[in-house]
Amino acid sequence: MKSSTLLSILLVTASSAIATPTLLICSDSTTADYANTSVLQGWGYDIPEYLTIPVKNLAKNGRSTRSFINQGLWANLLAATKAGDFVLIEMGHNDDGDPTTETSDRATLPGIGNDSVVVTNSTGLSETVHSFGWYLREMIADVRAKKAIPLLSGMVNRNYWTGTTLQKDWPFATYAEEVAAQTGVEYIDHTDYSVARWQSLGPTVAKTYYPNDNTHTNWPGAVINAETFVTAVKCDCGTSQLRKYLNAAGKVVKQSCITTCPTSRRDRSRRTA
Repeated sequence: MKSSTLLSILLVTASSAIATPTLLICSDSTTADYANTSVLQGWGYDIPEYLTIPVKNLAKNGRSTRSFINQGLWANLLAATKAGDFVLIEMGHNDDGDPTTETSDRATLPGIGNDSVVVTNSTGLSETVHSFGWYLREMIADVRAKKAIPLLSGMVNRNYWTGTTLQKDWPFATYAEEVAAQTGVEYIDHTDYSVARWQSLGPTVAKTYYPNDNTHTNWPGAVINAETFVTAVKCDCGTSQLRKYLNAAGKVVKQSCITTCPTSRRDRSRRTA
């Protein structure tokens, strides 16, 4: 009888261990971990403080969807991915550019179509460059082939102001949302919630969180962007798959939620959570 009980306990324990997913993050310098001595920090460094599941932040400075794949970083992420894991893809900052003229081998074509262009990259080789949406679809297919769960997230905004109004329209976030709808993948609206939070601070205060430029945050700024991600998860129309993995700290993060859930990112009204 005791042996049977012990076996049952072991089976339950093993089942629980297998069922625990990991969140793996594919992103750029706005999300990446920085050294303790750096004045900068990415929001991915702080996100484990709000979740009950392990996080592998594989975001890498300066990468786009194209260069993340071409440099083998995506293959490394897939190798670390197991069935049932979540793979969060938040890209766009470095995809923006003209692949026929830029020399960093990272720009993609705008939009989500199947168009492409052949370029000579920095190594002197010919490379077929596709749209941002094409690369996202490739990533989604790869994650699904691993029986893991892809998640698309809108990129955090840059600190771009016109007077007292923060820029709110970010085309590559819109492209990500369109691909999410096209492929049946959850979209986490990190962009809108980041814009709302930074807008509430105003341009003078917001600038104090961007010590070097208008893209990369300091440590307190990274916390803000982590909290806006949590808010996007909590306020997702329907139920975000990450919501049940929010810990006590995640559950008490407060920010305004969206009242309605139209098909477009534009013209959304908000309420207080």
